[in-house]
Amino acid sequence: MTRGCLSQSLLAASLAVLIPVMLHGCTAKKPVGLVQDTPEAAWQVFRQQYCNPQKAPGMLVKASLYYSRLKPIKRTNRTVISMWGDFSGTMRLDVSAGIGKLLAHIRENKNGLLAFYPSDKKAYTHVNPVLGATRLGMPFPFSLNELVNVIFGDFSGLVPETHGETGRDKTNFVYRIDDSLVTRITLNETGRPILLEGRTTNAYESAHTWRIKINTYEEGEGGKAPLPDKLTLTLDNGEKGVLRVKSRELKQAPWSARSIGLELPQGVETIRLDNGFWPAENGDIPIVYEDKS
Repeated sequence: MTRGCLSQSLLAASLAVLIPVMLHGCTAKKPVGLVQDTPEAAWQVFRQQYCNPQKAPGMLVKASLYYSRLKPIKRTNRTVISMWGDFSGTMRLDVSAGIGKLLAHIRENKNGLLAFYPSDKKAYTHVNPVLGATRLGMPFPFSLNELVNVIFGDFSGLVPETHGETGRDKTNFVYRIDDSLVTRITLNETGRPILLEGRTTNAYESAHTWRIKINTYEEGEGGKAPLPDKLTLTLDNGEKGVLRVKSRELKQAPWSARSIGLELPQGVETIRLDNGFWPAENGDIPIVYEDKS
């Protein structure tokens, strides 16, 4: 046998050994929208398609938020929000009335939450972003960072890799979640998350149960998993928020420090919310109750 033929034979033999090993080590990704027969199969699809952290460093989201409450006084409000920042760093949120009036500037980072209300010339801070937002009348059960990740289709920060007992809800699969902010998640028959349930951080006299229903999805392009488009949050005390995503954009470079900073003007009173102060005793906070109807 010539040297060339021997080399080709060795190459062929090597490939014959390596290819099966390589194929065995790769788990094929299941097609988007394929109906699953068992809860475990749907869970694996969910983990593959909706538990992948973003590779892009930054993002920009524009959305509308409808908020309503029943107690102590019935109120409703519609606002427009802009969220931007880095997935692994600072998040910013601006809240505006429908007529364009800026109601609040909010920053969330490793130091906690800072919320500035221009019309009142007051700012509020809290070392815990979730507790801070709750005390300002924004009953979101998780941080801005976690909310943004959900908007971009990543639930890995809220739902662990494993689940407890499973059940059925018509054609959907229901999973109990242990040791997590989310206590239960419902997936449809294609593995798409449609309902999250849990309990709020104990910021009030007692914690509240919450539900986030993902009403609609924006169809993905190029075979990618669809992204949440409309989310409805309800609490057991009658509070409700409906978030509709208008646009979302991934940034290929981190935001500059100036873009995500929040510098307070001179003369602004800063109030700490983590020292027992309770804003509701001193009147409503304008971010939620600008509309007095």
